[in-house]
Amino acid sequence: MAIIGTIRKRSGLLLILIGVAIAGFVLQDALKSTKGFKYKEIGKVNKTDVTYPEFERKVEQLLEQMKKQGNKENVTPQQTFQAKDQTWNTMVTDILMKKEYDALSIQVTPEEMNDMYYGKFVHSYIAQSFPNKKTGQVDRQQVRNIIDNFDKLKPEEKVQWAQLEDAIKKDRLTNKYNNLISKSYYMPTAFLKRAYNDQMSSKSCRFVAVDYTTVSDSSITLTDKDYQKFYDENKYRYEQQEDSRDIDYVMFEVNPSAEDMQKMTKQVGDYYAELKTATNIPDYINSVSSDRYDSTFFKKGKLPSNIDSVMFSSAVGTVIPPYMDGKYFKMAKLVDIQYRPDSMKASHILVAFQGAYGAQQTVKRTKEEAKKIADSLKNVIMKDPTRLGEIAQAISDDPSAKENKGDMKWFADQQMVGPFNDACLNGKVGDVVVVETIFGYHVVNVTGKLEAEKKVRVGILTYKLEPSQSTYKNVYNTAYKFVNDNTTKEKFEEAIKKQGLNKRTAENVQKMADNIPGIEQARELVKWAYGDDVKKGDVSKQVFEFDNRMFVIAVLKEVRNKGILPLEQIKDNLKGLVIREKKAEMIIAKLSTTLGQTKDLYQIATQYKTAVDTVPQVNFAGSNFGRKGYEPEVIGTIFATKKGGVTKPVKGYSAVYIVMVDAETTAPPAKDYTMVKMQMSQQYQQRVQSDVFRVLKEKADITDNRIYFY
Repeated sequence: MAIIGTIRKRSGLLLILIGVAIAGFVLQDALKSTKGFKYKEIGKVNKTDVTYPEFERKVEQLLEQMKKQGNKENVTPQQTFQAKDQTWNTMVTDILMKKEYDALSIQVTPEEMNDMYYGKFVHSYIAQSFPNKKTGQVDRQQVRNIIDNFDKLKPEEKVQWAQLEDAIKKDRLTNKYNNLISKSYYMPTAFLKRAYNDQMSSKSCRFVAVDYTTVSDSSITLTDKDYQKFYDENKYRYEQQEDSRDIDYVMFEVNPSAEDMQKMTKQVGDYYAELKTATNIPDYINSVSSDRYDSTFFKKGKLPSNIDSVMFSSAVGTVIPPYMDGKYFKMAKLVDIQYRPDSMKASHILVAFQGAYGAQQTVKRTKEEAKKIADSLKNVIMKDPTRLGEIAQAISDDPSAKENKGDMKWFADQQMVGPFNDACLNGKVGDVVVVETIFGYHVVNVTGKLEAEKKVRVGILTYKLEPSQSTYKNVYNTAYKFVNDNTTKEKFEEAIKKQGLNKRTAENVQKMADNIPGIEQARELVKWAYGDDVKKGDVSKQVFEFDNRMFVIAVLKEVRNKGILPLEQIKDNLKGLVIREKKAEMIIAKLSTTLGQTKDLYQIATQYKTAVDTVPQVNFAGSNFGRKGYEPEVIGTIFATKKGGVTKPVKGYSAVYIVMVDAETTAPPAKDYTMVKMQMSQQYQQRVQSDVFRVLKEKADITDNRIYFY
């Protein structure tokens, strides 16, 4: 049905059955390769298995969607990995949420679904997929037609509709669940009153701050006991949610050698000589260039800057000598100069014939018959151009004519198929011509053209710098000698220094990471780092090869497991914080002695070579302390101190403080706390979508075996 084409345009969900069939072949090989494998399931969520066949089927479906949405035959390895990651997360979410929906008896009834299809409250997915172009509103009748004629749909169209239906149902269930939680918050009056008082009560104060920078780091000596004390008090801050690894590695890149460059430079010179004398530039470039010939006419400023001005000030036949552009030698020849408009406008009627590209199976007319019809229509349009719209809407074989009456609006030069574009380019506004393309015969009425401007067609020959096979073998041998000679971490480090190599480090690499600095698609290296038989300090026994351009040898530098990290793994990172603690202890001890002698802030400030500062208003609900910024402990101490009181030395983030409370303002009486309730309810409700699923996931028993599969 033509109606289902709307879904195609919106969702890109085409040829899913083909994807499923492909998945079947993939699964056969995959299951053979995992026969007797340690893990049969790719994972488990609580007691529900995530089976490999089901996982792969969903991955293939998603990849097909990505291909259609991007109008590509293939997807990149990175996109494939992303599809796998997205599929896993979706399956985990579905399993966890189904348990919640079942426990709470949350359902979506058929009546609700119908209402979201074409009722009063149409779902946004339907509105986006089935708009009425004339009214801008949802086309409910279009949706009804699909549902009423579902049995007549093609198999792939049924799959598309089923996926749209599933997405709508999931969204409805999620909204119900989130609303159930967000509307369940209860705000006791005592709670609201306390929040109101915290917001509206304030204190003004003066303070002295002795910054930690007044004590030099070099004067501080740390002991293991200092580190342990800080760790015991703060280790809850160092909980790691996922396993991670630190990896040291050295890369042997396969780049062209000096000998390779000499040979390639000679070859490029030969190409340059041939390009200067070549007459058929497209054929010549396509026969030797790394990139295909581009026939585009460029306006000034659209060519690479180093050749743009030359090409627009030279004669046809001008050749620019070879130059380097990244990993390519490039040279260019000016092929043609034309004055062309940037955009044109036209209306048309398409008369297709049997065998033409895109022609419907119902089209039975021959090419000759189509030509006669087109010529007749041309005569009609020439007499009365205003009739083109109604004729196009009635008989044009271009499906879009039913909506646009054949009006192609403004289009960029070279955007349309060649003969159609040339007809508009060469014709005058008002001309009516018949032109043949791969789609059939077009009766074209040129209705608009911008002013022509100078454009050039340039043949650019590219030659990629590639290492020779000999160079590849030399680097290969160097890498393998390195791994064979340096089997321990100590030897690895020593060899790097001796040979002047660049050691890299990838920190906190998680189990399902796909790349590390300098290496894309680094899965094999990551999988090695998580191997059951690989321990901290081990050197890889193999050389990892990536993209035929580099060889990598690695050392497992650190192993971090999920949970609170042990002190020895974070000790180096704690040094600055522990030094700050020691400084705080020293400053607090001195200030405490001073306070025993005087509570005059100005005397204290003079003694410690600082100044007395003022904060006119401090709220308990806030966290910033004047210009000093985030200091919650100082604020808490202030509100525990009465008017006229002076605090003990308070350890803050940037300094140690002594504060005098000068005045306090109590919150004015309130009859109700409606505004406070609204504010707090909104804060809590906004957290539902992000926090609820995170908590469900943290509490779930999730086994992730993906690393053993890919």
